Amino acid sequence: MKTTNKKILVADDDVLVRKLLNEFLTLCGYDVDCVSNGKEAIALVETDSYDVLITDHLMPEMNGIELIKKVRDIKKSLAIIGMSASEEERGFLAAGANLFISKPFSPYTLKNRIEEICLT
Repeated sequence: MKTTNKKILVADDDVLVRKLLNEFLTLCGYDVDCVSNGKEAIALVETDSYDVLITDHLMPEMNGIELIKKVRDIKKSLAIIGMSASEEERGFLAAGANLFISKPFSPYTLKNRIEEICLT
């Protein structure tokens, strides 16, 4: 599979979701890092360069909306996709997410949204 030179950070407390997204996005050619909470995500955003952050809503330490607000203070141009099984679209978008995806979703839907967000 071809590489895209795009680097993605996934923040989700569910180990299975992290594993599946890591495997799928890597197969799609992305360079992927995964963390289990918002504090870990902030530490990586401060020290590394990412093209896209994909974050869940409900996580320990710091939820996805709090994470987005802090990331926007650090890297205003970072593309952010919020994902949640709850109805949090407005909260994610108000916090600064570029896009929202409702769980459950097809991995191909996520891939298309990543491609869309990287083109803008």
